[in-house]
Amino acid sequence: MRLEGANGHAFFELLLQNTQEGFFADPVYGGNRDMAGWKMIGFPGARYDYRDWVERHNERYPLPPVSIGGRPDWVRKSG
Repeated sequence: MRLEGANGHAFFELLLQNTQEGFFADPVYGGNRDMAGWKMIGFPGARYDYRDWVERHNERYPLPPVSIGGRPDWVRKSG
């Protein structure tokens, strides 16, 4: 089936771009569930300071990533 006026190449470029943005965005925006994208690439997230690690190449960063809204285990549970 062919859609007149539709450009398949442009559609899939936009789809890929939006998928990448969602996968690597901060979870407060609705994507990157459980910071899976950040964990996969070793990104520390929105930490206030990780300058000590900038020049330490090929070393795994030991702390879990942090979202703009903090980590789920930092939120006080009511009850």
